[in-house]
Amino acid sequence: MHAKRQHRVELSRVIDLTSQNFDKMLKSSKKLFVDFWAPWCGPCLKMNPVVERLANKHSSITFAKVNIDEHQEIANRYHIMSLPAYLIFTNSSPESSRTGSTSEIDLERMLDDATSL
Repeated sequence: MHAKRQHRVELSRVIDLTSQNFDKMLKSSKKLFVDFWAPWCGPCLKMNPVVERLANKHSSITFAKVNIDEHQEIANRYHIMSLPAYLIFTNSSPESSRTGSTSEIDLERMLDDATSL
């Protein structure tokens, strides 16, 4: 008899933001980390697991992502010109940002700085 393998399924803590829910999420989150990405962006795809790990580690911050191909108006509102791009909002106001390939350590510092505000 073979023992059944138990697969652990982890639900993502990263919310997909759209034009329909972006403003509501922005207003309802004290701290909001937004990952601006696109499916054709290699560095964006490489950073997905990093963002997931950070979301699991920083439970006091809401993590979300915006696909700029589908919701370009949101990217335009915040002048996103390069990907990946990361913004942290505090009480609906953008507080800090990073653009381009970055390290997990750099994003961790960005989050630590945001939680100390």
